Amino acid sequence: MDETEYGSGLGLLDKLRTLAEWAPLLNRLQVLALAEGPHDQAIAIIDTLQWAAGKSSTEIDDEALAHIEAVLKTDEGKAFFGWIVEKLGGEL
Repeated sequence: MDETEYGSGLGLLDKLRTLAEWAPLLNRLQVLALAEGPHDQAIAIIDTLQWAAGKSSTEIDDEALAHIEAVLKTDEGKAFFGWIVEKLGGEL
């Protein structure tokens, strides 16, 4: 492994700063792990992706994820998601 690969060459303060910056991701992953059922998992995944997308300067990913979340949170979106899961054999 290269010394600079994956931040291994960072100093202690830079490592702590990076950890603090990305710590919210760990909280979101915990919510995902504790989600009950595929629909709740999908909502948690969207939330995690929205947080990660917020780290970039690209706006289209933020907008697309906001639309997907809005659809999933409606009764129709939840029913559609359930239909997709059912058609895929409940594998999600």
